[in-house]
Amino acid sequence: MTRWRDLALLRFLCQCLSPGQGASPALIAEIERGEIPWPALLRFAGNHWVTPALAGALQRKAMFERLPAEIQEYLDALQSLNRARNRTLCGELSNIASLLNRRGIEPVLLKGACALLPGAYPGAEDRVIGDLDILIPAGSIETAVEDIVRSGYEPYAPDEPVLAEGMEHHHHAPPLLHPKLPVKVELHHRLLADEADAAHLQARMTTNSVELPGGNVRVRVPDPATRLLHNFLHTQIQDHHHVRRSIDLRQLLDFAALAGHHANTWDGAASFARLTAKRRRPFAVYLAVAEDWLGLAYPAEAYRPKGVPLQCALIERVETSRRWRRLVALYAWPQIHLPRLRNLPRKLAKPGWCAAKLRALRRGEPL
Repeated sequence: MTRWRDLALLRFLCQCLSPGQGASPALIAEIERGEIPWPALLRFAGNHWVTPALAGALQRKAMFERLPAEIQEYLDALQSLNRARNRTLCGELSNIASLLNRRGIEPVLLKGACALLPGAYPGAEDRVIGDLDILIPAGSIETAVEDIVRSGYEPYAPDEPVLAEGMEHHHHAPPLLHPKLPVKVELHHRLLADEADAAHLQARMTTNSVELPGGNVRVRVPDPATRLLHNFLHTQIQDHHHVRRSIDLRQLLDFAALAGHHANTWDGAASFARLTAKRRRPFAVYLAVAEDWLGLAYPAEAYRPKGVPLQCALIERVETSRRWRRLVALYAWPQIHLPRLRNLPRKLAKPGWCAAKLRALRRGEPL
């Protein structure tokens, strides 16, 4: 059992999750050997929000029935609960899109909201979705928020104005919460917090209009290349995973599944041209980790700088060692927090949303 360190758990979990229908001989042999520490593995999967995806992946690989009965029961229960919540999210997405359609707006779905559409990619139905991210024109944000609030949603900070001062410094409006359902909505007026990254990405974005199940409600979906780059920029750059030398496995799995689903049309080499120069090396590292962990083929003739294998090894260390995680956190802290300190004078001058966040922290609520 000593061989089942966190590194072995990560590697085995990625073997199970890797996109594709067939199981590798190594995976079959490992499961049939019956020595897998399932409680530790399921805890690891839960920490990365991929437990429902694990159930779906093992079912597609025809390995689910080989698992111990109690593990099957646990995975089946979490998969069923997540799918039920996704159906709730899909219903609310339809309601919100209907309100926007009446204003002549076809909202653009972002991130997990795209996974709610039928046939998004294999395994999309088991994605754990945090909230509904929707992109609409900046000039329509205020009226859209008012319409959604009238339909029953509540502003995240009800004692604050619906749109806080300084909205131009945020890429989305304050979240809106459903009073009874586990649904949070964020209306975006640009793709990312960083204006340069958002401008580079949005300049060549195309969208396709689709009808939601039930009919008469239409939304737009970004082209696959934009979705893949948005996945990378949001999780690795905006959420600082690249600086921390870490990986959000749920997002990486989403990336690998979507890239594999569109392998015949996605030009991975051309995607580098849509990024600013300083983002290309981190993107190469992200692609290399997807190749190493989940078997996604690195795009042919794409930029692959020296030192990427070393970066991948460091990420693996950080993800599987508390000591390495603490060490890298010391290096990452000033890169993450010093820019925020530079923005503090502006936030103090326009404290509307900032004050709401502080009150939420005192109440123990998530931001």
